[in-house]
Amino acid sequence: MYICIFVLPLQKKDMANKNLKIKDLCKTRGITLEELANRLGIRRTSLAQAMSRNSFSTDKLSDIADVLGVGIPELFADESRQADAFLAIIKDGDRCYTAHSVDELQKVTDEIKKNK
Repeated sequence: MYICIFVLPLQKKDMANKNLKIKDLCKTRGITLEELANRLGIRRTSLAQAMSRNSFSTDKLSDIADVLGVGIPELFADESRQADAFLAIIKDGDRCYTAHSVDELQKVTDEIKKNK
């Protein structure tokens, strides 16, 4: 089991004023919001309310990212800022890894899966 912690260098005011890119990501992947809600095990209205408030738990953000096939930072960050938009700390048993980009995180998770 491994745990990822993402630290986004966005100020609170940026988060409050910046909509998550969930709708856009759904469109590009051909997933309706109804389908996303079903895959998340929640009602469409609950998803819509959370989206309008930009209010999701980190667990729910992780679930959304998994369904959409993206990393959590991609839900927030512009593609141009993504590479330096987060720090991931991954703990797998007694080992700890860090990643400073989506590519690095993918390499770490691939390595962990390979060693299982």
